[in-house]
Amino acid sequence: MKESRAFYDQETHSAIGIFKGFLTSDKFKKIAEELHDIRKENDSCKQLNNIADMKVLSQDVQTWLNNVWFPKAKATGLKYFAFVVPKDIFGKVSMESANSDEQTTNGIEIKYFDNEPDAKSWLNSK
Repeated sequence: MKESRAFYDQETHSAIGIFKGFLTSDKFKKIAEELHDIRKENDSCKQLNNIADMKVLSQDVQTWLNNVWFPKAKATGLKYFAFVVPKDIFGKVSMESANSDEQTTNGIEIKYFDNEPDAKSWLNSK
C-alpha cells in the first residue's frame, strides 16, 4: 500500500493528494500545505484529493481546513477541487463536514467521485 503523499499530475495539470488511514494532524497538514506549493510551482488551479482510504479527520483539522487551508487555497488560485470519497462512512461524514461550506463561500468548485478516473476526467474538462 502506498503512503499518504502529495505530487503533481501532468495528465490533469493538477496537484494530487493521497490520504490513507488515520493521519496525525501534523501529517495531514504537511501534505495539505505541500499541495498549495505544488499548485503554485506548476501554475495549476486544479486539485484532486483521493481520500477513499482515509479515516476520520479530527475536529482541529476540520477547523484548520475551514479557517486556514481553504482561504489560502483561494489565494493561491484553486478553482477546481475533485475528491475521491472515502469508503468508510465515518471518513465520508468527516470529509463532507470539512468541505460543506467551501463549495460556495470561497468560490471553489468542488465535486465528489467514487473513483479516480472519473475525478481526473472532470479535472481534464476544466
